[in-house]
Amino acid sequence: MEIPDMDGINQLDRAKVVGKYYLFAIVTALGGFLWGYDTGIIGPTLIFVKPLFHLVPVDVALLVAGTSVFIAIGALAGGPIADKYGRKKLLMVDGVIYGAFAVLTAVSTDALQLIIWRSLIGLAIGFDVVVAAPYIAEFSPIGARGRLVLTQQIMVLTGIVVSFWAGYFLSFSGNWRLMYGLGLIPALILVLFRTYLPESPRWSLSKGRTEEARKSLAKFGIRIGNQGITPQKEGTFRAMFAQKPIRKSLLVIGMWFVFATISGIDVILFYGPSIYKSLGIIGSTAILYGAISEMIGYLSFMVPFIFVDKWGRKTLSIVGYGGTFVGMVLITIGLNFYNGHSHLFIIIPLIFLAMNIYLIFYKIGVTGVIWALQTEGSPTEFRGKFAGIMMALNQIGNFVILFLFPIWSSKFGVFSFFVLEGIINFIAVVFVFLLLPETKGIPLEKTSEVFS
Repeated sequence: MEIPDMDGINQLDRAKVVGKYYLFAIVTALGGFLWGYDTGIIGPTLIFVKPLFHLVPVDVALLVAGTSVFIAIGALAGGPIADKYGRKKLLMVDGVIYGAFAVLTAVSTDALQLIIWRSLIGLAIGFDVVVAAPYIAEFSPIGARGRLVLTQQIMVLTGIVVSFWAGYFLSFSGNWRLMYGLGLIPALILVLFRTYLPESPRWSLSKGRTEEARKSLAKFGIRIGNQGITPQKEGTFRAMFAQKPIRKSLLVIGMWFVFATISGIDVILFYGPSIYKSLGIIGSTAILYGAISEMIGYLSFMVPFIFVDKWGRKTLSIVGYGGTFVGMVLITIGLNFYNGHSHLFIIIPLIFLAMNIYLIFYKIGVTGVIWALQTEGSPTEFRGKFAGIMMALNQIGNFVILFLFPIWSSKFGVFSFFVLEGIINFIAVVFVFLLLPETKGIPLEKTSEVFS
C-alpha cells in the first residue's frame, strides 16, 4: 500500500546520502547503545552478585532472562503507540525509562529487587527496538537503507563492548553497583539529543500532517508542495493480518527472529564469563575473555555494514548461520575434550577460539541482517506493530534459552546444551536457504510484496 504524496517519498528514496543522514541515524540509535550496555553488563556483574545474594540456578535464570519478558511486553505495546502517536515521542519516553531503572538496579539491596529492576529495563528496550530501526528506515534512501539501519546494531555492539570493558576494569574493586549505574549517563545524553530529531516524514505523510512532513523533509533538503494530503486509515492488527503478503512475512521473518536468539548468542554473551570461570579461569580474566571476544565481534560487524546493500539479506544470512553452526560444533568438541582432559593447556584456547568463530559469523550474517528484515516486512501504517511482533517473538525465544541454560547445565552439563544449540543452528541454515526471499534494492513501501 502506497502512502500519500509519493513525490516527496520518491525524492527521499533517491536522495544522496550526506552527513545528516548518519547523524540522525546515530542519535536515533543511542538507545541501541543502552540496550547493549544494560543487557551486556549482566555478564560481568553475575560473577559478583551470584555469591553476594546467594543466587541458586532459578534465581540466576530469572535475573538473566527476566529482561527478555519485558522487552517482549514493551515491543508489543510500543508498536501500536509508535504507529498511532509517532516515532519521536516513543524515542523520548524510552530514554527516561532507561535512566530510571539503571539507577534502581544499581541501588538494589536484595535478590528480588535486583531481578525486578533489571527486568523492567526491558520495557525501555522493547519500546526502543520497535521504533528506532523503523524510524531510520523511513528516512533512508533505498541504496543506503541497509547500512543506515545497521547503525542501530553498531550502537548495540558498542554498548556491549563498553559494558564488558567497564566490567573488567571495575572487577578489580568488585563495584558491581557502579557497573549498573553507569547506564544513567548515556540515558541522559540520549534524551537531550533526541529532542532535536524530526518526526518520521513517512509517518507524518501517512497521517495527513502536511506541514509536519514538510518540515521533516526540509531537514533532508527535500521540498514538497502545498497540496492537501488525505490521511490513511489507522493500521490495525486486524487489517495487518488480513493481507496475505504480510501474513507470510510475519511467518518467515518471525521464524528468522526466533532463530536469531535461540541459536545461542546471548548464552555466550551473558553466561560467557561464568562459563570461563567454571573452566577454572579467575573472575577478572573470565571477564577479559568476554571483552576481547566482543571486540572481535564488533570489528567483524564492519563486513555487513559495508556489504548488506550489495550482497543482500539472504546471502549474508546463509553465511552467518553456516558459520555459527561450525562455531557450535567446535565449541562442543572443545567442551568434550575438557571433560576428559582438563589438564591440557590447549583446551581453553580451543574453546575461546570456537566461541569467537561463532561470534564473528553471528555478527556478519545475523546481526548484519536483523534490523533490515524488521523494517522491510510491512508497509508504513503497520511497521511499528510488525516490528513489535518480531521483537516479541525474538525475546520469547531468548527468555526460553536464557532461562533454560543455568538449570540445564546444572543438571546435565554445559556440553549437552551446546549440542542442542548446534542442532538449532543447522536447522536455521536450512530454513534461510529454503524460505527467506531477498529484499535489497526494493522501495520500502513494496518490500513486503516479495513474500507473496
